[in-house]
Amino acid sequence: MGYPHRNIRFTTTEDGVDIAFWEIGDGKPVIILNTFSHSHVELEWTVPSLADFYMEMARRYRVIRFDPRGVGLSGEPPGGWEALSSSGVHAGMSTHRMGLDITAVAAALGIDGFALLSISVQGPLAIEYAAKHPEVTELILCEAMATVATSWLAPLLRARIAIGEIEADTGSHSLPTLWETVVPPDEIDQLVNLDRSTQSRVPAGAIVQMDWDAEPFLAEVSVPALILATRTDLVDMIPDARRVAAGITDSRLQVLDGGTLAPYWVDRTAVLEAIDALLLGQTESGPVQAGFRTVVFTDIVESTQFVARVGDEEGRAAIRELEQSVAALAADHEGRVVKNLGDGSLVSFGSNSSAIAFALAVQNKPTSGGLQVRIGMAAGEPIQEDGDIHGVVVTQASRISDLGDAGDVIVSDSVRQLAAGKRFNFESRGEVSLKGFDEPERVWKVTQATHS
Repeated sequence: MGYPHRNIRFTTTEDGVDIAFWEIGDGKPVIILNTFSHSHVELEWTVPSLADFYMEMARRYRVIRFDPRGVGLSGEPPGGWEALSSSGVHAGMSTHRMGLDITAVAAALGIDGFALLSISVQGPLAIEYAAKHPEVTELILCEAMATVATSWLAPLLRARIAIGEIEADTGSHSLPTLWETVVPPDEIDQLVNLDRSTQSRVPAGAIVQMDWDAEPFLAEVSVPALILATRTDLVDMIPDARRVAAGITDSRLQVLDGGTLAPYWVDRTAVLEAIDALLLGQTESGPVQAGFRTVVFTDIVESTQFVARVGDEEGRAAIRELEQSVAALAADHEGRVVKNLGDGSLVSFGSNSSAIAFALAVQNKPTSGGLQVRIGMAAGEPIQEDGDIHGVVVTQASRISDLGDAGDVIVSDSVRQLAAGKRFNFESRGEVSLKGFDEPERVWKVTQATHS
């Protein structure tokens, strides 16, 4: 399957390290700390299981991924890879310094609150960061551990370090046995390439921080936490997960069946339902307040007449092409097409500015057969259910879209106010009465973004 275009961006940490990151989707921000050997913000999309997991998360949330210092496309830690302590621990890869990577990415995206999801050895970093940073609103730990050196993973890491030293001398490369038991056979080559891309930059064992210990921070984590562990004959990760869950006051431990709990290689539906229960307060089938969104309706002007004029087959082909264009532009602007409506689309954005930029991009893109679109927008808190959104703000956006002419972008006053200082031009269309609303609404026409 095809995956949306991702703009890989860079930001710089407090101690001067350049960090590569991307984001897709909208809604509640979720920063994912992937295991080091699978972290490459470009190449990780070549492994279908990883990419599909990110896509399924992005249908629900604003997914944010970055390469930590020294890994993937990000810069090296302070001092380069020569800065090793006498114990073999890299001075620039401490939990404190790697926490600076998270802070820098959140600041670059302008997010004040986010859920933190960690996988495997990143657990101690996530625990300590959640304990120290109030901007973390929820914590999700896959393959949970608080102390690396005494965890279920430690023997595997030590073996991997020894094998890595041999491979560095021989130029060979292999996957850990645990991965080979759970990775789909047709993904092995892509995963080897991804793993090799990380190991080629990092001396054997330098990135494995065996001294990471977040045990003292467990009691300081005050946010809701989901602890995910796997029941398997290969390793016993349950004791570590139980210890973490017992140490965090507001936590829930869920045990799943499978070979390992990198969330892209087990029962993905069960993992996503558990995450939804934490972040949305529901299982997937129940309604929930979706958070603040800008809702956009694209509406084809005189679609019935257009189809009658060009014929059913040609008309439907033109409309499908427009729907595909809208979906691509929505993805480019970190939005999500909630559904296509036959003569238009309902699109949701976590960023108000991105929603306006998307609307202007739609109007500036030529369409097949001369299709013309009018667009209406409103901002508020819709209700989310089964991937759809409902509520007052959705109805308001729909009513506002009816006010425009071909090529227009008409927005509610709330959208205009949220765009203050964002370099968009607005032209007042006065106060209007919207069907089903008691109070008149002031609406505005968006012209174009200014260039100054």
